[in-house]
Amino acid sequence: MAETRLPPAVFSHGPGKIARVMIWEDGQPVQIQMRWGLQPVEAGGRSVSLLRSEGRLIENRCLIIATDFYLRPGTAPGNKRRRIELITNTIFFCFAGTWRHDTPEWPASFAALTVNAYPDIAPFQDRHVAVVREEDWIRWLDGSLSVERATQPFPAGSFRISGPPPRLTGDLFAL
Repeated sequence: MAETRLPPAVFSHGPGKIARVMIWEDGQPVQIQMRWGLQPVEAGGRSVSLLRSEGRLIENRCLIIATDFYLRPGTAPGNKRRRIELITNTIFFCFAGTWRHDTPEWPASFAALTVNAYPDIAPFQDRHVAVVREEDWIRWLDGSLSVERATQPFPAGSFRISGPPPRLTGDLFAL
C-alpha cells in the first residue's frame, strides 16, 4: 500500500487570521504560524494583507500554503464569489508573500503579493495573488529567484474555476 502524503497545514480563513507559511531559516524551509496582515502604515489603519508585486524588492520571503483561493464577487448583476484551484498533481500550492518578525506592537505577520490576472482569471478580476510554481518554491524562499520570474503568469487552462461563467462580450456568432 502506498504511503499517503498529507499536505502541510493550509491557509483557509483569510486576512486577519493565523495561518501557516513557509519561510527560509538556517538554510532550509521551515513552516511557522503567522498572522495574515502586516502592521498598518497609519495608526488605527487597516493591516496590509496584499502588496503589488511590480517593482518590489522582497527580502523576507514566504510561501503561503493553499489548496484554493477565492475571487471577490464582481459588480455585474448575479456575479458571485468564485473558487480558484490550480490544476496540479500535488495536494496544495503556494502564493508568493513577504513577512515581518513580531514587534512589541504587532505579531509576526505576512502579506501576499498580487499580479495582473492570469488568462484563466482575467475574465473575472484584474488582479489576484501570485502563485509560485512548485519547481520554484525553494528558489523563491532562498532569494535566488527574482520577483519578476516568480510571478510570471501561468498559461490558460492552468486553473479550475467554480462559480458562474464569465460575462461574455462581443458577438458570440462571429466565430
